[in-house]
Amino acid sequence: MNPAEGLQDALRWIVLFPLFGAAVNGLLGKRLGRANVHLVACGAVFASFVISAIALYTVSFGDVSRITDQWWRWFSIGNVPVEMSLTIDRLSAVMMCVVTGVGFLIHIFSTEYMSHDEGYWRYFAYLNLFVAAMSLLVLGSNLLVMFVGWEGVGLASYLLIGFWYTDDAKAFAGRKAFVVNRVGDFGFLLGIFTLVGLFGTIEFEQLKALSASITPDTVLEAGIFSGWTLGAAITMACLFLFLGATGKSAQLPLYVWLPDAMAGPTPVSALIHAATMVTAGVYMVARLSFLYAWSPTAMATVAVVGALTAIFAALMAYAQNDIKKVLAYSTVSQLGFMFIGVGVGAWWAAIYHLVTHAFFKACLFLGSGSVMHAMRDETDIRLFGGLRKEMWHTWATFGISTIAITGVLPLSGFFSKDAILHGAHANPNLFFPWVPTFTYAIGLVAALSTSFYMWRMFNLTFHGERRGMLEHRAHEGGNAMVGPLWVLAGLAVGSLVWGLPLSGGARFENFLKPVFRAADENIARMTALGAQKLGVPVPPPPAHDFAAMLPGYLIALVVALIGFGIAWYLYLGPGKDIPAKIAQGAPALYRAFANKFYVDEFYQAVIVAPLSATARFLWRVVDAFAIDKLVVNGSAVLTGWIAQLFRYFQDGNVQRYAVVMAVSAVVILWIFLG
Repeated sequence: MNPAEGLQDALRWIVLFPLFGAAVNGLLGKRLGRANVHLVACGAVFASFVISAIALYTVSFGDVSRITDQWWRWFSIGNVPVEMSLTIDRLSAVMMCVVTGVGFLIHIFSTEYMSHDEGYWRYFAYLNLFVAAMSLLVLGSNLLVMFVGWEGVGLASYLLIGFWYTDDAKAFAGRKAFVVNRVGDFGFLLGIFTLVGLFGTIEFEQLKALSASITPDTVLEAGIFSGWTLGAAITMACLFLFLGATGKSAQLPLYVWLPDAMAGPTPVSALIHAATMVTAGVYMVARLSFLYAWSPTAMATVAVVGALTAIFAALMAYAQNDIKKVLAYSTVSQLGFMFIGVGVGAWWAAIYHLVTHAFFKACLFLGSGSVMHAMRDETDIRLFGGLRKEMWHTWATFGISTIAITGVLPLSGFFSKDAILHGAHANPNLFFPWVPTFTYAIGLVAALSTSFYMWRMFNLTFHGERRGMLEHRAHEGGNAMVGPLWVLAGLAVGSLVWGLPLSGGARFENFLKPVFRAADENIARMTALGAQKLGVPVPPPPAHDFAAMLPGYLIALVVALIGFGIAWYLYLGPGKDIPAKIAQGAPALYRAFANKFYVDEFYQAVIVAPLSATARFLWRVVDAFAIDKLVVNGSAVLTGWIAQLFRYFQDGNVQRYAVVMAVSAVVILWIFLG
């Protein structure tokens, strides 16, 4: 039997295995015991990983490039049928291997990390539910199936971030993540509705086929966009969808939920905030790259927002002292790099950075969990120091991943991030010619900042002498914690081979070229139209070989080493007293960095407080007083008053009734007889 035929009915099990695992552990976990809960949860995710790996091999080396599992006809939007179907190609197969592979390692790590928690069965049920929802998001063959998974990961992340819900601060963090993501999700829905109105379909393959014949200057004659050009309407749809991405992938202005989401268990941060949910927005834009290619405005917006997020989050990480908060802002910044990639048309580089980031950032988050596990859940890096002597495995794997993310040596992160910067510098945008230079310059500053704050954290945690908790001796975790760290560190090193700039392009670039061929062709068409409209020559396609990328590599290496050198000088070298002097000499500036530029306070004053006051007014005045008291209860009170009045005439006194009847008769006779 052809493997592709067997996979047509097997793709659903990638979703169903962890979904069943969530159901079993959620309903029966308390009775099953810890060992059985671990077996069910880890086994379910591993089974999904095996199917994903087989699918990746099939679409990479088999006779088919895409496999579809047609589940059932869901419903129809007018004449538009919506299928509950799953599709896997090279892009989604890579994503699924990352989601389930890294997810499995995090499950293994969690078996020891969460071993003493009373709610372990809830934790693993939520973790399985999250993997199932993320799998549905990635495999969905249309935008509505993707949206179901999109909402599912939002629900699961709310449950996991607020896992310790008896702590008010942690429960608030879960609610904050849920509410902020609803803002982005509203934009996602508007984008779906716009595409239905424009193209009459939400199936990715049908949209891709239709995109090949788009004429941007065509004026629409019917519908809500009547009088608009098709290009302007596509831009609106892409911007709506990107609003959804800014929520899920924590970009300006909706990034504020992610740092607070560190309230959840540390393995949750490794899963949600490194390898899976936060990359959903990047994946969605890459999946719809063939539409974004027709909108230079949308692509410029994506690239600029990504660049601003990358530098803004990096600056906020400078003065953070919570080890998980540093990694949280690092994640926001690295997601900004990925959006630079998809915004400048370096699709493969963005996905490559997504993959490498999943490896080294998951390792960093789990490494921080290992440190917390050894230091009584303490997260303040100012109290650490010298942990290398007591936690060699964590120090080594954390160091490898820090090298990967900062690029001081050419490991995977060096090649993936610099492929994005090369794309930002070399890929033209004729309609917004300043965007390539802007994003490249901001990207370099963000890369320098990344090197500085990551090496600052590494040096304060693992080198020097212990600065606090002097009586406590740290200890390394067991094999269930150390093993995943080394696997992820190995992947952070080994994945560099996919990004080596060979003469025919990087391996990963060539691997994903069939997926992004339609987007590249549409960009070429749009560039030709733009050149004709602007009266300029069509720019040649940028080169991606070693000679073309070498200058950028050298610049990036120098930038990374400068950041490394500054961090060493200020925190291990002769300048160790300088940070304290800066904090004393410029307290307002230091507080601005430490308080994340007061963005949360600004949102509280400008958005949250007015909305809360409006809601309170509507509740107290409109609902409680006007509706309940006046309309609902008021009618009852008025009826009671009238009844009280008539009681004076209906008291059971027969003589009074006779008098009233006689008087009434006289009055009637007088009226009619005059």
